[in-house]
Amino acid sequence: MTTDAAASAHPGRRVRSRLVLTVAGVVALASLALSSLAYVVVARSLEAEVLDRAIEEARFNVEVLAAQRLDEVVRPGDIEASGLAGDLQRRGTDVYVDLGAEPGDDYVSGLGVVNVPELVSAELRRTVADGRIAAEWVELDGVPHLVVAARRPPAGPDFYFLTDVTDMRTALAQLRLVLLGASLLLVLLGIVAGWRGARLAGSLADTVAELTAARQRERRFVADVSHELRTPVTALVQEADELAARIEDVPPATRRVVELLDGDVRRLRDLVEELLELSRLDRSDAATELEASEVDVDRLLAAIAAERLPQAELAVPAGLRVRTDRRRLERIVANLVDNARVHARARSTGSRADRGGDAAGSTGGDVGAGSDGVAGAVTITARLDGTTLVLEVADRGPGVPEDQLERIFDRFTKADHARGGGGSGLGLAIVREHARLLGAQVVARTRDGGGLAVEVRLPVEVVADL
Repeated sequence: MTTDAAASAHPGRRVRSRLVLTVAGVVALASLALSSLAYVVVARSLEAEVLDRAIEEARFNVEVLAAQRLDEVVRPGDIEASGLAGDLQRRGTDVYVDLGAEPGDDYVSGLGVVNVPELVSAELRRTVADGRIAAEWVELDGVPHLVVAARRPPAGPDFYFLTDVTDMRTALAQLRLVLLGASLLLVLLGIVAGWRGARLAGSLADTVAELTAARQRERRFVADVSHELRTPVTALVQEADELAARIEDVPPATRRVVELLDGDVRRLRDLVEELLELSRLDRSDAATELEASEVDVDRLLAAIAAERLPQAELAVPAGLRVRTDRRRLERIVANLVDNARVHARARSTGSRADRGGDAAGSTGGDVGAGSDGVAGAVTITARLDGTTLVLEVADRGPGVPEDQLERIFDRFTKADHARGGGGSGLGLAIVREHARLLGAQVVARTRDGGGLAVEVRLPVEVVADL
């Protein structure tokens, strides 16, 4: 078995691997981002604190101590002679004083460097020459320092104060290690959590794949069986028709059997046709078979009612025309009318109807026999709500319990399983499938005073609304 075939056979394994990698990647990125952010915030805070303190000390040393201790003209040796060197040493400050003489004549305190101005940037020196305080991070013999430079007003000398920031850099290095360790720990925990979640997700993926495969096998089986049954059922219908045509030649004792056989064969034919229709609707390319055309809603609904239930009351605006798939719209309304006719008749005869199916002989052949007692019991309405065509077919039948309203659109579902006759339980399922392909919503509700109303909200292109 190839790798692709193995992955297809075990979708759970593929899901587990992807989920673990995804969780590990997300945790790694999140921890890296948080660690980097934390390090940057702490590093900037420490550097700003050290820099602010060093600048304040430099300003005090230059503007206060140096201004008090030194004369206007400073010569080599005046730093120590004036006592300024002692003040700076007591404050623990390392300083290089540029007196403008030879480098060997400048004052250096606590440092083993010859000429600090040569170690800093030209930009810093220009800033100091302009009379402003400047700071810069430098390396002196591999040791990190902060250099803060300032000129004693008005003409000098220039002071370069140096602060050893090794402790700060060490603390930041330790912080990096701690954050790195925390990130690795989070990644490990994420991998463990991801693996445990992946096991559940993998099992679920396997189950879903099995259910999907089983559903596909079921659909293929229904389609194959329906196709194979179509020819013999057609022959049975023809034979039943011949028997029904010669029923006067049949002995009276067996006439009831012929009538029952004729009805049952016709119901079997309708069931096979409905199964074939559902198998076509289940195909993945069914949505590509939509054929939009201009539909006169008033005439279409009137034609459906005249064929299937002339006694139905219609409330449709005259001249309402829309663009949609006429065949699917007609099928939706026809099935709803058949379903409403059967259940309106059921209430009128005092029996309880099977919800979820359509009428026996849904092609309309039994309308005359089934229309007694349903005058005024079924209403068909249509209206526009913006660009949505709202259709409703309502009856005054026995209704459906509230907890079963959603289930009546499932295949082979009937609200009352005690009755063996009636529809196949596929009529409303076909309605829902056609509505799904049209992008419509189908909702059932119980009517006040008894009965059921099914509303279809179909997005359309309005051609005329008069």
